[in-house]
Amino acid sequence: MTQSTKKRITVSDVLKDHVHKWQRGDIITIEAGTGVGKSHFIKHQLYSIAKKERVRILFFLNRTRLNEQFREEIKRDGKSDVITIILYQKYEWELRKNSAIVKADYKYIVCDEFHYFLTESRYNKNTEDSFYAMINEKSKIRICMSATADAMIAFFKYKDIQHESYSIPHDYSHIKELIFYQNDKVLEKFLCQIPKNHKVICFTKSSAKAFKLHDTFKDSMFVCSRSGTASEKRYMNKEQVSKMLIDEKFDEQFVFSTSTLDNGINLKDKQIKYVIADIMDVDVLIQCLGRKRIIDKTDTVTVIIKNISNKMLKKLIRDCDRQIEPALYLQEHGASSYVQKYKKQSNRIIYDRPVNNEVGYDKAINDLMFFKEIFDKQFFEQVASEENGYMNYIKTKLQQDAYTILDDTYEKADITDYLDSIIGTRLYKEEQAELIKKVNLRDGRGRQQKDVEQLNIYFQKNSLPYNINNDSKMNKDGRRRLDNGDVNPNYNKRYWILAKHIVFD
Repeated sequence: MTQSTKKRITVSDVLKDHVHKWQRGDIITIEAGTGVGKSHFIKHQLYSIAKKERVRILFFLNRTRLNEQFREEIKRDGKSDVITIILYQKYEWELRKNSAIVKADYKYIVCDEFHYFLTESRYNKNTEDSFYAMINEKSKIRICMSATADAMIAFFKYKDIQHESYSIPHDYSHIKELIFYQNDKVLEKFLCQIPKNHKVICFTKSSAKAFKLHDTFKDSMFVCSRSGTASEKRYMNKEQVSKMLIDEKFDEQFVFSTSTLDNGINLKDKQIKYVIADIMDVDVLIQCLGRKRIIDKTDTVTVIIKNISNKMLKKLIRDCDRQIEPALYLQEHGASSYVQKYKKQSNRIIYDRPVNNEVGYDKAINDLMFFKEIFDKQFFEQVASEENGYMNYIKTKLQQDAYTILDDTYEKADITDYLDSIIGTRLYKEEQAELIKKVNLRDGRGRQQKDVEQLNIYFQKNSLPYNINNDSKMNKDGRRRLDNGDVNPNYNKRYWILAKHIVFD
């Protein structure tokens, strides 16, 4: 049996012999890809156990749309007697108001998509509150689930939080091809050529970019957070989005979305042939790819991801250092020295904490945000240590043997059109400069290469069937007059001739 035809292992398969052994106070982590039944395990197997024990399940979710969808499912299936759904953000609001209470009859706390605590910490400083509140519920069994749990499990180890881990191998055999791109315009060119009967879901890191693409491609839907601050949200068709969530498919050719649809949402449609992601955080990126649910072994998808160049990685490392170094200084030297050294310089991971029984504040470090910066920096350094490190990392992560670069394909097509237009033409100094500029061949120090031999080597290495003839004796224009009788302005000047080889298949 091949990987694509054998039955996938589900969460229920792995946990059926373990769940009865869990004790109050245990922390369970479940790392499993999309579509292997994490939610199904809670709604069915754990529900039955809790019902029999006459206890309840508190189920945390991280997205409003997912919350609404899940709440309706629980209500429809008659399981709201045992399972209560709550948003992390609502719970955090209750914690700030000192009104958060986890009742005694809740034996199980389920933290779905628990990578939320780290990935959202960049934008939501309160994830630390909900995380430690969950950790401190020591009379409960805490179950933490995610398709991207690596960073959170690393945080557990960093904080010496005891936990029992279960992991189910990911299966990316449905990926037909992995493609990267560098330039947004190249992606737009590619999107223009996709057949009308093929659908695309494209995730971007900003609502502005998603809306711009939606505005460019008319047969499309625009999705962003309803509760966010982005001005573009007023252009979102809420009925259109709701219909997609209910039907688990969309009628338009394109969906352009921010990462607001990054998890929990299912899109089941064989016509979705492309999933595109311009997302910096790898955990969020992997979640986005999981929105397209695979129906059967004939259901394949082409994944297209925006590359992060080594130059950009080095910038990201510097950005991490700007947050990490002041926090390390605070740890070592204390608040007074920190304030004196950094004065009013802002740092998103350091905050003012009220001092008990005193008027005033102390400086404190947000644990999750601090760890996220350190974790990201180590990741960026790892992938930047080799050429094309990010692309190679993603290739391995998605279990692919190879990848292609979209820009190379279009660049080759553009330059081929140009080269075909000048075959057999005498190329004098000005035309030579044009050819050199179009090819734009550079050495390791970034210097443009103008030598004919280097250009011919470039054609050969890139399987371009061209060759520049630069015979110093033969290629000298000896015509005093042109065919029309005019004086030849290039008389006695040297030139190049571009030839094209016949390629036999």
